[in-house]
Amino acid sequence: MHYTNQNTQIYVYAMPVLDSRMYIIINDKNNKEALIIDPLRDPEALAVIRQLNYATVLLTHSHYDHISGVNWLREQLNCTLLCSEICAEHIKDSHKNLSAFSSALILDKTEEEQAQCMSFFDMDYTCQADKTFDRETSFTFGSYQVEIIHTPGHSECSQCIRLFTDKKGLTPELIFTGDSLVNGHDIITRLPGGSKRDYRAVTKPYLDSLAPDTLIMPGHGEWGTKAMLSHSSDTIS
Repeated sequence: MHYTNQNTQIYVYAMPVLDSRMYIIINDKNNKEALIIDPLRDPEALAVIRQLNYATVLLTHSHYDHISGVNWLREQLNCTLLCSEICAEHIKDSHKNLSAFSSALILDKTEEEQAQCMSFFDMDYTCQADKTFDRETSFTFGSYQVEIIHTPGHSECSQCIRLFTDKKGLTPELIFTGDSLVNGHDIITRLPGGSKRDYRAVTKPYLDSLAPDTLIMPGHGEWGTKAMLSHSSDTIS
């Protein structure tokens, strides 16, 4: 289900079985440009992508199910992948981005679901960043200011992407949380590069500080306000 609120237009696509989310945010000042967060391959997205001239691509973290569409997207559209230096190192190594171990992501799925995933998984997947920054950065996108905030815990390169504006007719604040806050799931910190300590010290206080009406766009599951989704950050495994 896509998100539209007056002049805020966001297209949402989900990976089969794992439900990882890709977000395409249309520039309110130029509908031929977009932000694309956590690309995945989805033929249904082509109708939107082919209307664009350019996109800035952002990643919430380097895990395979959140980067799997980068190379495919480059074939469809002129785009620039911007990510942290740590993330840039991970995405070019199939062991560090966990694509080499992607079959482990579906061990709890049915045989049919496992077969479906293995039909499109690339267990030697890598991609490249175009531009990098140290840990945090900000820039303007249409009427929005974009802030990328380092939020370690789920992975060492996890980051939340915040869009905010005071322009009328746009959603005032949106935060794309990746796997640092998901809808209806525990926060996983046991994967390589994860840290329960970092999550509790850095990321959970940041998420707890958000206003209850902040709109959260998570890495998995449907979006909602912080008040609706905040319980998900209380259980860490």
